[in-house]
This record gives sequence, C-alpha cells and structure tokens, in this order.
Amino acid sequence: MAKSISETSSTPSSQWWRGLIMVLLATLFLSIQNVLVRIVQYNGKYPLKILGGLIPSNVYVDADPANPLQVPLLVLLVRIAFVVPLLWTVLPVLRPGSEEQALSVLKGYNPKLLMKVIAAGLLLFLSQTGTYLAVSIVGPATALTVFFIYPVVTTLLAWRLFGDRPSWKQWLAIGLIISGCTWVLFSTVPGAAFKSDIVGLISAAFAGIVFALEGVIAQSCFNKINPATFTGLIFTVEFVILLIVCVAFIHINLSQGLIIMGLLLCFATLFGYLFNNFGIKAIGAASTAIIGSSGPAVTAILSVLILNDKIPSWIAIFLVTIGVVLMNLEKINKKPIANVVSAAQEQD
Repeated sequence: MAKSISETSSTPSSQWWRGLIMVLLATLFLSIQNVLVRIVQYNGKYPLKILGGLIPSNVYVDADPANPLQVPLLVLLVRIAFVVPLLWTVLPVLRPGSEEQALSVLKGYNPKLLMKVIAAGLLLFLSQTGTYLAVSIVGPATALTVFFIYPVVTTLLAWRLFGDRPSWKQWLAIGLIISGCTWVLFSTVPGAAFKSDIVGLISAAFAGIVFALEGVIAQSCFNKINPATFTGLIFTVEFVILLIVCVAFIHINLSQGLIIMGLLLCFATLFGYLFNNFGIKAIGAASTAIIGSSGPAVTAILSVLILNDKIPSWIAIFLVTIGVVLMNLEKINKKPIANVVSAAQEQD
C-alpha cells in the first residue's frame, strides 16, 4: 500500500536515502532497457557506435522490407518469453497467494474481471509493440519523450469517466507535456527519413495513449486483485497474443545473439520493476513517481553516452519531464485515480 504524505515526511533519513537510491536504480535499469531495445533492433543501415565504438554493433534480427513489424514483434516475443516464467517464479515469493488469486481469475469466477485482464493484456501488447517500433525508428530518447503523453490521456480519461476534474496545476502540466511532444514534431527536420520519423512519432504517441487506457483498466481492477498478480496475468495474456501474432504474421528466426539480448532485456525489466517496488516501500508511491519522472531525461543521457545518438530537442525533453513531475506532485494533494475508480465501482 502506498504511503501517505505524513508517512513519507516522517520517513527516517537513512530509509529515505535508501529508497531514493532504489528508485534511481529502477529509472536507470528501465532507461537501459530502452537503449537495449535500440541496439537489438539495429539493421545495419546506419552507423551505430556503442560506447564510442568500443563495442561492435551487430544485426540480431533480419528485417523484412515488406513487414516493418517483423523486428519489433520478434524482439518483444523473445523478451516476454523470458519475462513471464521469471515473473511467475518471483511473484509467489514477493506476493504469497498470487498464484491462487491468478487461478481464480482464469477460472472465470468473475467474468467481468477476466475480460478486463484480457483487454489490459491486449492493450499492453499494442503499447509495447508501438514503443519498440518507435524506438527502432526515432531512437529511445525521442520515443520515450513522446510516449510520456500517457499521463495527459490518463488524467483526461479520469475526468471523463470518473468525474476527477483536473486542477489548474494539472492543466499546466498537460500544457507542458503537449508542448514538449509538439516541439519534438517540429524538431523533426524534413529529409530522406522524414516520413519514417513521422511514423515513429505516431507509433510512440499511439503506444502512450494505449498504455493510458491499459492503466485505467488496471486501476479499476485493483480493488479485486492485487497489482502484482494483475501484472503477471496481463504479461501472460500479452505472451499468448504475441505467440499467435508472430506465428501468423512474421518469420521466427532466432539467433544466439537475439536470445542473449532478450535475456538482458528481461533482467533490465525485472530489476527496474523490483527496485521501483522497493523504492515505493521505502519512500512511498508519490515520491517514487516524482523521481521516476526523470525517465525521458535519463534515457536521453544514456542514448548520447552509449549510442552517441543525436537528440532532436533537449527543450522538448525538459518540458515533458517538468510536466510529468508537476502532474505527479499534484496527485499527492488529490484523491488518487484508483480511489475514484473504486468509488465508482462500489456505486455500480
């Protein structure tokens, strides 16, 4: 359970610093994951200097000119194939009883909850596919910056569905985030890669919007299922959908390099979520969310340091980061969306 403001403010200094380090490590691992997604999807058509050329770049997946989703879907499939069994190995330890709760959901004792889990898994699949495609085209920094339009969509959906009207500070945050995303668009210079860059930006925005929808569904389920079990279930649903789509629409060619990169992506994901959860336990969800808002900036810095990427606009990243921080700060003083959803469900 997330800590209240008073609990967070009374957190001992040593515990606060430990929580801060955990959240920073979570942000670092999740940002490294985005950089790895870029590396594993390298197609050999442009120079990719990893750590200034110290590490050679390889083509891990053969692209299909007729199917732009060939590489993103295959990389995502390999990553999820490692994540799902590892997740269900760790979950019973972290959340005793999660397996029994998951089986109860899958047996359909609550058909409405089961349908929500399936819908959330489908939306997660669409969001991550869009993100991977965007990263392969415009790079991790730009893709993640545009992806962070999702808090805007989440806030507006909460207003529309649950009557949680945004405050003026949230409207300011919405303006900053939209300004940052628009700045990225206008920073895209017309040229040979202009059309593909636009496709990448649209994919990132689509991923963010779909992720917001998945988040709203998730919050509506948390009064009937714990978040850890829900996460395991939607990743499992995503894995099943990925298997069906990949078998039907792409060529599954697995190389040793791709499998190793998939394993690295799996551990980056797992460590990111674990450190984030430890951080929440130490300093509370509100402080964790504020610190975690640095994701686009950290990803941009790592992209420059590791990949020597050119960032279209640091101003855009700054605007989005400040907007997300302000959004999370305001949530501390407002009723969380989860409570609003729960109240709405109790009235049904």
